[in-house]
Amino acid sequence: MAPCRDFAGLDTLLAPAAHETPDRAGKRRGIVTDATTASVRPRPQRSSADAAEHTVGRYAALEGYRGLAASLIVVYHVYQYMRSGPHARYPYVGTPWHILLVGLDSFVGLFFVLSAFLLGLPYARAALAEQRPLSPRTFLFRRTVRIVPLYVVVILVVWSARTRSLPGDWLDLLEHLTFTQVFDDKRIFYTVGPAWSLAVEVHFYLLLATLGAALSALCRRIPDPRRRIAVLLGAVAVLGGAGLAWKTLAWYGWHVSEETWWVWFSLPAKVDLFAIGLLLACLVAARGQRVTGSRTVRAGLLVSGVFTIAAAFVVRDTGPVPRLYFHTVTALGFGAVLAASVLAGPARTGRVLGRPVLARLGMISYSLYLWHEPVMLYLAGH
Repeated sequence: MAPCRDFAGLDTLLAPAAHETPDRAGKRRGIVTDATTASVRPRPQRSSADAAEHTVGRYAALEGYRGLAASLIVVYHVYQYMRSGPHARYPYVGTPWHILLVGLDSFVGLFFVLSAFLLGLPYARAALAEQRPLSPRTFLFRRTVRIVPLYVVVILVVWSARTRSLPGDWLDLLEHLTFTQVFDDKRIFYTVGPAWSLAVEVHFYLLLATLGAALSALCRRIPDPRRRIAVLLGAVAVLGGAGLAWKTLAWYGWHVSEETWWVWFSLPAKVDLFAIGLLLACLVAARGQRVTGSRTVRAGLLVSGVFTIAAAFVVRDTGPVPRLYFHTVTALGFGAVLAASVLAGPARTGRVLGRPVLARLGMISYSLYLWHEPVMLYLAGH
């Protein structure tokens, strides 16, 4: 089965194939290039949507992060299924290996941060340039084409294989096909457990399509560029604050248990992670063409990001506060690492993340993410 290449929003790549010239690639895609217009007429101005897609294509190498994240989540689930005994005890409890392995679940947050950055960047650029972004219908259609086909195939295959007799648990199937399993504490991890994050992604798409169009329309009425930036940053701050407030109220105000899954695994509890990626998108858009940073700044971001992630791993189980905000803190670390890569520029980033192993992992990451748990459970039962 051909892997879907676009879990984190990389459907906007416009690079020509290896055997094509830019002119030929442009004609095949319906894009007017410099070569085709130089001797005929001045190049027509790109629409905001085309310009945004071209810009996001600069970050193709970031696909390597998706491959890394998917691989580490597989390692986490392998360790999770190594538990044994009446209390389902992990084998390496009390060792640094346990701290590292149980913390790998945080890499789902890297998916969220990366998705928000790549998908939010075109909206941020359009808003700051007083242009119209992709319509919500077009945006959601593209996301559907990229995400849904493989997802539906996996859900149908796994659900059918586990259903011994009809009618089976039709509600489980319906919820997974409609991305609503995250609201059902009983079935949220049925069929394909990791698919809960796909449901959260889809809900974020709906939010981004609505909010992005509204903010772009608002920014077109604001003549001052600084005020437009302030509007975008304010909206991101509201989203981040909403996620933190949801978690805080759920734990300290409503006294919700950790086993009330829908509270902790739905968009309200994860929207602050997406806000980190959107913040980076707004800052990159505000820099315009100055999208690279000094070596000192990049090194500082990288070191601080790695340190933040490592510190969160170590203190996670030392009390309720570190555990409650663990995924927010690690997402901040991922955001800093991602910012370092973005500021390095496409060439430098490509030399690291474009290495064959990471590139291939990035290509299969969506398939790997969806299929690995069903395969593990099948092998465990045989």
